[in-house]
Amino acid sequence: MDFDAIVIGAGPAGCIAARDLARKGLQVGLFESAPREKLGRPIIVEVERAIFRHVDLMPPAGDEIPYHPRCIRFISPRGREAFILRGAPCTSLFLDRFARRLLEEAEAAGVRFFGGYRAKRAVIDGGRVCGAVFAHRRRREEVRARLSIDATGFEAALARTLDPDLGLVMRDDPRDVVVAANFYHRIDPDKAVRAVHSGLHGDDEIRARVGTFGSYSTKFSYLSLHRQRAYILIGHKADFAGPPLQELIDDFRSRQGYYGKRLHGGEGPIRIARTLDSLVCDGFMVVGEAASMVIPVNGSGVASALLAGHMAARAAAKALRNGRPTTEALWPYAARYHRGRGSVLAVFDAVRHMTEALSPDQIADMMESGFSGPDDILRASSPRPFSFSPPSLVHRVRGLVRHPTLIRPILKTAKAALAIGRHYQRYPEQYDWAEFEAWAEKSRRIFAAL
Repeated sequence: MDFDAIVIGAGPAGCIAARDLARKGLQVGLFESAPREKLGRPIIVEVERAIFRHVDLMPPAGDEIPYHPRCIRFISPRGREAFILRGAPCTSLFLDRFARRLLEEAEAAGVRFFGGYRAKRAVIDGGRVCGAVFAHRRRREEVRARLSIDATGFEAALARTLDPDLGLVMRDDPRDVVVAANFYHRIDPDKAVRAVHSGLHGDDEIRARVGTFGSYSTKFSYLSLHRQRAYILIGHKADFAGPPLQELIDDFRSRQGYYGKRLHGGEGPIRIARTLDSLVCDGFMVVGEAASMVIPVNGSGVASALLAGHMAARAAAKALRNGRPTTEALWPYAARYHRGRGSVLAVFDAVRHMTEALSPDQIADMMESGFSGPDDILRASSPRPFSFSPPSLVHRVRGLVRHPTLIRPILKTAKAALAIGRHYQRYPEQYDWAEFEAWAEKSRRIFAAL
């Protein structure tokens, strides 16, 4: 097999990167551990609508979309409704169906797909990455290419095997991992009608309760009488000292009473720390969740993955056309990402650290007092720098006056967020090892102080 580039992982980041490289006339191989018929995780995700046009994709439609809620009701840890969000900037989608469409687009562009290839490690030659070793049908196969892109999600199959001397360092802290599960069901229509009439759940609504299973946790449910469908998502920190995740799911379904046959769903871990400091080294790039490109406050990563795959392919195509894909040649991808979306996600990581340090009562106080509200959800759903409208600012000040114990952690977080935002705007535009190391060391100091 002879390739200009190999992409490992056929999720959103990998498929977009492979598609865009092939559209530039490059020979691209896309390698995935799952066979074609089992491609994509069988889960439901929320993705910001604006990203699809940005990466030249048709928005999800038809049977790719599991639900269209009228609103989302946010419930505090004390069980009180805190606020309602209408017109959210996200759309729901079945990730496995969406992944199959992305693969079709990649293959239409000329990408060669190889299913059943599990990446084991990167191939290093002369201090640069020049391919990958795969397990395939009980054999080991080495595939070489001028450029390798790790898009293997949480596993980060190649990135974690690299020697730190190559300049790309994985961060693997169990405190930065959450586990989540979601399942989509038919319903018992009569029981569901009774549940709506009794106020147990609203029709065509989502209820999102936070802080039930630790400060960083959510219980997110949907019910539709018209569609005759119900959905449940529960997520919490991996170190949560409570019942197993599946037991929590089963308990919720039992209490609601109207859940029928399960149609779709799955579970798994998510890395929620800020994006890796470096995203490239000689002959290598990392994209998507493999690089921790997940919104830290809610665990959403598909939009970031699509964006990163698109950006990486643009920088990679130029580097491959102009010669060897060195760290210097690939660096514009890292700089552009960190100075843009990476900066916003790093700020959200500071907010995440604050949230985890608060008690459930303090989180409830923030939500019920008006300090936190729809603006925060919109900002987290479609990441953008913090800014406060005058009405929102009034509510926040009133909330702090009512709950003065929140002032200290919020001011500390605000100070750190400003420092982080400024720091990421200074990410080195051109590759210089000494300049980058100084930047990364300052990042470590800022986050260590949170």
